[in-house]
Amino acid sequence: MTDVPGGAATSAARAGRQALVLVLASLATTLLLRLVLEHLMGVPLEWRWFWRDALGNLAFLLVLWALIRRPVPTLALGLPVTAGFQICNGIKLLVLGVPASPDDFINVANLARLTEGIARVGVIAALAVPVLALVWLIRWRSVATWAVIGFGTLVVIASIQYAAPLRAGLDREFGNSVWDQPGNYRQRGLVLHLVQESIRTAAKVGRAPERDAVIAALVGREPGGEIGAWPEPRRNVHMILLESFFDPVTLGPELVPEDPFSPEFRALWDSTGNSIALSPVFGGYTANAEFESLCGFPVTENAVFFEGWLRRDVPCLPAVLDAAGYRTVASHPNVPGFWNRTHAYQLTGFEEYLSKKDFDMTRSINGLLLDDSYYEQLYEQLGPLDATPLFNYALTYFGHLPFPTDEEIGGKVAAGPDAPPLLAGYLNHVWHKSRDFMTRLAVLRAQDPDALIIAFGDHLPYLGPGYGVYSDTLTLPELREDFSGDQLEYLVGTPLIVIDGAHGPVEAGKVPLYQLPAMILSLLGQDDPGMFAWSDPLDGASGGRLMRPVYGMHIEVDPSRRDGGAIACRPEQALEACADGHDWLMRTRTLIGDLFSGRQFALDAVNDG
Repeated sequence: MTDVPGGAATSAARAGRQALVLVLASLATTLLLRLVLEHLMGVPLEWRWFWRDALGNLAFLLVLWALIRRPVPTLALGLPVTAGFQICNGIKLLVLGVPASPDDFINVANLARLTEGIARVGVIAALAVPVLALVWLIRWRSVATWAVIGFGTLVVIASIQYAAPLRAGLDREFGNSVWDQPGNYRQRGLVLHLVQESIRTAAKVGRAPERDAVIAALVGREPGGEIGAWPEPRRNVHMILLESFFDPVTLGPELVPEDPFSPEFRALWDSTGNSIALSPVFGGYTANAEFESLCGFPVTENAVFFEGWLRRDVPCLPAVLDAAGYRTVASHPNVPGFWNRTHAYQLTGFEEYLSKKDFDMTRSINGLLLDDSYYEQLYEQLGPLDATPLFNYALTYFGHLPFPTDEEIGGKVAAGPDAPPLLAGYLNHVWHKSRDFMTRLAVLRAQDPDALIIAFGDHLPYLGPGYGVYSDTLTLPELREDFSGDQLEYLVGTPLIVIDGAHGPVEAGKVPLYQLPAMILSLLGQDDPGMFAWSDPLDGASGGRLMRPVYGMHIEVDPSRRDGGAIACRPEQALEACADGHDWLMRTRTLIGDLFSGRQFALDAVNDG
């Protein structure tokens, strides 16, 4: 036997001790963070999968250690980063009901855009300091460091190149539920969850549908394609998205003892038959509601569609109206690049975009411009409404979480004694929003009596951890997998107002947001819905039910019933009633991939006749 040189033995022993320290630190940190998440933040966890969470955190520390090669700096950098990711993931679960995803790394720049002054400096520092610290701590002159970097690069390249089979293997080993992302996170741990979902994203992104698959997806659908001649006169269109706007009275008198809606708004909504917009999102991700209402296709992924999924110029509603001679104006009194809106609005066909820099923000609270000031400034900038046919797309900002109040905003309406603080603030926001909308609507209908006016809420408000007050109101099960179709329908339903010029309010019923563009064209007298026809269910596919995809599954909604009548359709559960709907969803996903990030074979097929 050959003796191991003393120096090598000493080095191996030292490396062993350092590795043991990392293992113990990883176990202790994982335990502490899980206790904080479960008992202080109320995030549900499954402790039988503790070891997966701990091993994921350990793997992250070992990668840092391989680059830094010193235990103390490794722990000083790695543990705060681990804690930061875990806590941020917990916050996202509580606010939006879904865990962290690869898209969050694309969206991270939005955090800086939302803040100003010292707060922005703090956000940028929190994002930049760990990266700069890692660059400083890496032992760049070591051959071993470059070997680790080279090996890591090869692993990433191979993971992207062979993403599909790797995804299938990970799903077999660790499981995957497309409709229960919180459940995926609970059984994987955060690090494994992010790795597995990153590979899933790599398997989808960049792999646009082939022509044969697109043509097959078009079989049996309406012709669509080029828009025909427009009837005259061309009427103005005003689309107003009301931030976090829904009917809080439905929460019950114990939480909402008095109606915050103005009597005029309540009467107007009643005159529409209490029409409902069915949004793709709950509690946030306004951009997905925007995408659907502008582009006529559903959001089917757990991602912000404007961020990374919308890559091509597409004949969405603004582009269609622009081609018809309309002036197309989008406005939102927030930073222009949030949710990638600057680029997304260009791709969908808007000529003009009025953002925060175009508004006097004096009448704001915590950066949220009050609706009355927003409307006044917007219509002043739009100018005469009879000059050129106008598509005015207005996205309000007041009413956004965390629903701040002051002496002017607060005190208008009180919540029940047991209501959470967020609900009290929200009710006062709704009190103002409904009245400001009705005041502007009266002026608008007087100045533009023939206009088509559409207003709706983008999503329900977040009102507490998880599903907050909705849990008690709807008697929600603990796990989303057990939600009924009716419960899911409630959680995506907001008031919808459609006013057809001199014809007045329209009883639109229940309308998934992706069906709004086709409805708008029809009300304008345009018989050809263009590509928007392709998102309609195939003949007989739903038995008259409406399709409302929500992430990982879809619900089929009975349009004839104001409350209830929805079926929850999950891919793993082969309900006979859902079979045609699943087929519609798969074919629609193919068209979405082709039109918005692919090679647009569907449009070529129409143009080629």
